[in-house]
Amino acid sequence: MKKKITSFLVNIILVVISLGAAVLLVEAVLPFLNIPTIEEAVYQARRPVVQGIYGKHHPQLSYTLKKNLQNVRLYYPEQLDYTIDTNKYGFRGADWDLSPERKNVVVIGDSFAFGWGVQWEETVGQLLEKQLQKIDPSYQVINLAIPGWDMDRIIQCFELYKDLLSPVSVVYIFCPNDLLCGIKKLPSGAYDIEYHSRPGDEEGFMAMVARQQSDYWSWNKFYRSSYGKAYHARIIRPIFSKRIRKSLSVDPAPEGYDFPPPIDPPAGCTLDEEHKQFFFYCLDRLYKDAGQKNLYILDTSDKSILYRKDKPDNRRWILRKFCLKTPGAYFIDFETFVRKTPVSRSYYLDYDDHWSPEGHAAAFRLLLTEINAAVLCKTNNLK
Repeated sequence: MKKKITSFLVNIILVVISLGAAVLLVEAVLPFLNIPTIEEAVYQARRPVVQGIYGKHHPQLSYTLKKNLQNVRLYYPEQLDYTIDTNKYGFRGADWDLSPERKNVVVIGDSFAFGWGVQWEETVGQLLEKQLQKIDPSYQVINLAIPGWDMDRIIQCFELYKDLLSPVSVVYIFCPNDLLCGIKKLPSGAYDIEYHSRPGDEEGFMAMVARQQSDYWSWNKFYRSSYGKAYHARIIRPIFSKRIRKSLSVDPAPEGYDFPPPIDPPAGCTLDEEHKQFFFYCLDRLYKDAGQKNLYILDTSDKSILYRKDKPDNRRWILRKFCLKTPGAYFIDFETFVRKTPVSRSYYLDYDDHWSPEGHAAAFRLLLTEINAAVLCKTNNLK
């Protein structure tokens, strides 16, 4: 009996050692195979996180960036390499010129508007500023975008700075995940989008910042960023999960195009009613904050959406409907443009959902066309 138990334990130990050796072998070999889906999964875990590395807790906005950063490099081999400067308010770019003669155009949003992955001068906001200053040097484009923010923080930030900046126009670069914020409806029918700081929030945030530092090490961080974890997520789990296989699959695009074509605008968006009402409330509040004029809303749509056939519950149809019924609000349908454009995959970074420099340039051209059309329409109405 004792011999059987010993033999059983030895076999268990050998199995554990064999599994450990297999994991080490996978970890050592996979980087050399350069399998795109696995490399992408590793990149998603290892890429530098702007708000995690350089974030600062904010009592009204949850967090912004640290102030007065200079030439901070965010780098991932062969995928990501750009630098960030921040001003004295904790936003990307140089200090704002707040002299009264300035005509401020304010860009709001999350990581797309921020310019994740591209140099400052390549962002849609800076391309717009360069063009506007050819017409009038007093124009200034100010970027209030922070990666990771949802719609509540985006609007609250604009409300915090709008009196200081007195914008002549507002550009909201909308990302579908902006609606991931919690929906808190008040008895009055309005929604609570304020940030309510709780005891321990700042400490918890700073602990998250510490975990994002390059010199921070833990078994959990190692596991999450390992090739073995990526192999399990992209190869093993889809074998046993239909839901995961479906989430990783893509719909075929027409020949010569990268993404399935757009549907015609539906009669009504089929987004669920709760999110629809909250969405309209936020857009209306933003429109009023902008002075009920010159609000440009540009949708982004990351690749995970673009790889799918277009659907009536796409959030951009809410944006379109809002702008059609709201004077002074203008919708720029970047997703439809991308779906209609051959080889538009170049508008996005390689392993990333964010715009490449070509994507920012394309978004800028669409935005400028809409701005010119709005100015022309207003001029004709005054005649």
